[in-house]
This record gives sequence, structure tokens and C-alpha cells, in this order.
Amino acid sequence: MKKILIYTTVLTIFLSFISCNTGNETESEKKQETKTEQKKDCKDVHWSHHSGEDGPENWKNLCEGFSDCGGRFQSPVNIITDSIAENSNLAAITFNYGDSKVNIINNSHTVQFNISGENNITINNRKYKLLQFHFHTSSEHTVNGNYFPAEVHFVHQSEDGNYAVIAAFYEEGEENELFKMYMKYFPTAEGEYTSEDKFDILSLLPENKSYYYYKGSLTTPPCSETVSWYILKNNLSASKEQLEEFAKILDNNFRPIQKLNGRKIEEYTE
Repeated sequence: MKKILIYTTVLTIFLSFISCNTGNETESEKKQETKTEQKKDCKDVHWSHHSGEDGPENWKNLCEGFSDCGGRFQSPVNIITDSIAENSNLAAITFNYGDSKVNIINNSHTVQFNISGENNITINNRKYKLLQFHFHTSSEHTVNGNYFPAEVHFVHQSEDGNYAVIAAFYEEGEENELFKMYMKYFPTAEGEYTSEDKFDILSLLPENKSYYYYKGSLTTPPCSETVSWYILKNNLSASKEQLEEFAKILDNNFRPIQKLNGRKIEEYTE
């Protein structure tokens, strides 16, 4: 009888252990499933321009929707002027820009001007609507390995969802009128400033619009490789004080240079 009692006790303990262990495995599996589900939804995934767990080197691993960040045709790139390819099919960009109301946001990654009204460009008979323009400090693209203090991106989208981005570099020089008028309103953290004032969009670009061209991606997640880049050869200017103040707000919000991987950079000269 004593032996039977011992066996019964041992069996009970063993079964309890198996039950608990099975429960733990189930809980672990549930956690893993939840983690996988979270990776599929990129909506609330935090990413940063600064090196680290959520930095540019790890964007592709943060969620499935950011997988393009590890693609072959990413942006920004280094423009080597001695290696520019010829392309007789490139043509001048037709700018159909007017005025826009002032709507400035800081989305924690950049300072951005959202555009109102019908403003667009036409390239090779394809129309792209201007959605917004935003800034990076320092520049994202480089020329012959050299960075500029800042870079602006005018983001356009066609009806089929592809992007055309016109970029321009800032160099230290004369005071910039846009910055003079609105930098005091640039949100220094997440926030928004709106005004019924209007500004002339075309006046923000250099008069000569010769450009470098290549096919690439968005420079922030999801890094979609659906972008035609038009990087203006002629620079914009801003004062040393303006550039320093802007750099404090944007805090090095630029992505590191990406490999060309066989792509050619071409140019159009007016």
C-alpha cells in the first residue's frame, strides 16, 4: 500500500509538471504569434534616423512593410560628377506651380510644408501632383562625397502611385526668405502651424533647373523603390545662423548613403 501511495504521488507530480510545461509552451507560442502579427502592421512602429535598434541600419527588420529598406535600389546616393551617363531622352521639367497656404508640421522626423491647391509638374507627358516639401540636415545626397548643410525634397505623386522628387541643396550664403518668414513658426517638436498666408512655391527653387536624375526609393520607411529623383545642380542659399538654427530642430535627420548597385546617374542641362 505504501508503494502504491508513493507511485501515485510521483505520477501526480509528473502529470502536473507536464501540464504546466504545456501551458508555458502555449503561452510562448501565443507571444510569438502576437509578435509576428505586430511585425506585419507598421502603423505604430517607431523608427529613427539615429544609429541603434530602430536606426537606419535596422529599418528593414522593424516590420514586414519596411522590408524595401533592404532593397537594391535605395536612396540617397553619392553623385560622382565624372561618372554621369548621357541620356538624350531627358528633358526640362514643366512646373505648374502657383501659391499655397501655409501648413507646417513637425512629424518628429522632419519639418514639412503641406501643399494646398493644384500644383504639379509634367515630365515626359506624365503629370505628378505636388504633395509636400520637407527638409533634411545635413543633406542626404552627396556630390563627389561632399555633404551640404541641408537638403529640401519636393514630393510629387502620379495617379498610378509613383513618385517624382525634386531635391535641392542649401549652401551658406544670403539669408533665405522662406526661413526668414516662417522659421520662427517651425515646430521644434511634434506639432503644427497653419496660416491663411500664401507663398509662391516656384520662387523657392533656383532659376536654372538643370538636374541629375536616377531611379531610387523614398529615403524614409517604407523606403518604396518607386521614386524618380531629380536633384537640382544649382543650390539654394541660407545664412549661417539660419542653417545652424534649422540643424538644431532637425537633429541630423538624414539617411546614410546607399550603394548604386549598377544604377546610372544621368543629367539634364538647361
